[in-house]
Amino acid sequence: MSDQNREQYQVWAMRLSIGTTLIVVLLSWFNELGLLNIIIRAGVSFGVIYVLMIGSLNLFERTAPQKPQDTELDTSRGSNIDFSVGDDEFSTPQEKDAEFPGQIDRDLSSGLPDSERQAEIVRRMGWQ
Repeated sequence: MSDQNREQYQVWAMRLSIGTTLIVVLLSWFNELGLLNIIIRAGVSFGVIYVLMIGSLNLFERTAPQKPQDTELDTSRGSNIDFSVGDDEFSTPQEKDAEFPGQIDRDLSSGLPDSERQAEIVRRMGWQ
């Protein structure tokens, strides 16, 4: 996160904390609390809200992944997907021979099966 963004977030944290403090002061004043009690409530409310917001900002900065700035981003479609769906070329022989009930048939990529094959699929899925 850039320093300018951080400063802007700190300013907004301060504004929201002051706004919350004003609301607490107004509600305390409407409830006819004493001046010392209003000052204590205002200080506590400002402190709690400000610490929570700045703490959240610091936590976000520490845990958020850093964006690489010196590398060019690949904007081609599908650049983040590293596997092939339905391709038998990369599967192991155990995966080719293993057929589990309810799983998608790999032969469906060549078109819909005939009625005998559909009946077998339904039977394996337990829908007899």
